[in-house]
Amino acid sequence: EEFLEIVSNISRLHNSNIVELIGYCIEHGQRLLVYEYFHRGSLHDILHSGGDVELSWNARVKIALGTAQALE
Repeated sequence: EEFLEIVSNISRLHNSNIVELIGYCIEHGQRLLVYEYFHRGSLHDILHSGGDVELSWNARVKIALGTAQALE
């Protein structure tokens, strides 16, 4: 029940700073969330990879502000 409540809450989030939840699956004791594909990788990858994408301090602050606005 708690998982379904979380899915319900997440499915109501619609913001340009949050990838859309496409669906979920509860089978064989597994609980999975399915999100839209983001071709540049996860936010974690972008912030910590040190690879293809180099983020300036200003870009990181903009990401933090956009995330805060989406959560608000």
